[in-house]
Amino acid sequence: MGIVYEVEDSTVYALRGGKQIGQISVPNIDFHWGEGVYVPLAGIGGVGTEEAFRGKGIASGMMAEAKKLALEQGYCCSGVSTNFGNVAQRLYAKSGYTTLFRPGRFEKKLEERAIPEVEGVEIRPYREGDEQVLMELFEDLYAPFFGWRRKTSARWEALRKEIREKDPGFIFIAEDEEGIQGWSGIFRQWVGLVTEWYVRPSGKRTAIARTLLFRMENHLFSQGIEEAHCWLSPEDAFSAHFLAVNGYRFTEKRVFMLSILDLPKLLETLVPLFGRRLKGSACWKGTMRIKTPLQEGFLRIEDEAVRVEEKGKPDMEVLMSQEVLAKVLSGVPGFWEAYLEGLLSVRPGLTPELKSLLDTLFPKVPWTHPADDLW
Repeated sequence: MGIVYEVEDSTVYALRGGKQIGQISVPNIDFHWGEGVYVPLAGIGGVGTEEAFRGKGIASGMMAEAKKLALEQGYCCSGVSTNFGNVAQRLYAKSGYTTLFRPGRFEKKLEERAIPEVEGVEIRPYREGDEQVLMELFEDLYAPFFGWRRKTSARWEALRKEIREKDPGFIFIAEDEEGIQGWSGIFRQWVGLVTEWYVRPSGKRTAIARTLLFRMENHLFSQGIEEAHCWLSPEDAFSAHFLAVNGYRFTEKRVFMLSILDLPKLLETLVPLFGRRLKGSACWKGTMRIKTPLQEGFLRIEDEAVRVEEKGKPDMEVLMSQEVLAKVLSGVPGFWEAYLEGLLSVRPGLTPELKSLLDTLFPKVPWTHPADDLW
């Protein structure tokens, strides 16, 4: 068909006879892998081919070029977030992307609520400068989670600027003598109007959560909004249970998929995370090879220190498919669950000491994908 692929900045174009018939953008995503460690991710977005040229392998060709571009730009991973029912999932799977989780939202039809009070807690409106504390509160609550971007004041402000100008009372903040304990509010994203709600753990957490939630619901209801949409992870046990008992229902809306492009580079990026996980635990020492049919990487374990080696004679091997690699390194599932399901093998064999090491390095990790992190 005479298809030519060209790259300009961070976009791949498919051309036929000099005319553009398809494109894929490859934005940078500063992605949180858990416990404060971020991995630069080559996002995949804006995938499109003109209708007359669909089904001819052009999108697959663009995906291959996007992978080459990502590797040339130094990315170790690529990720894509798409609608739950999007047929493009087949394209991404064929291109080497593995489904890790299915983000969604808690939904509820609104009605007016009686607002309870919490002794010693003031519910006040947002004040200039609060956003830094609110972002820190979010990060404290979601630090172990896989799957969200680094928060910045500029990004926080941009997502809420329009609503703030029209509706200054759009955020409710719970504060006591020890400081801000939680907040609820709304912001607008391309997925629509999003409700947000986060509360610090404390003896008053449930009471504060109820007051903040009910105030936010009543505010939305007074604005003529009939339904609240909270984009929180069902892996957040407190929030998921609390919303469920207050009439919310979780509905899957999105799919997040990951492709590991350069395993040694990803392992190098994750060394600080591995070191934190091993801290304080006596464990096996030696060189581990992590191997799939497509890639391999080496980790050297010494006391509580971890480093990446280019090559070497391994003392043990963990063997798995490329798909399982993406899941285990991101904690969906953890090592032991994957082992029990026969998804990976350990050579020469799994001793209690090795099991302890692998459980510590590769635990099950909860995920979150708030709506302001979709791309």
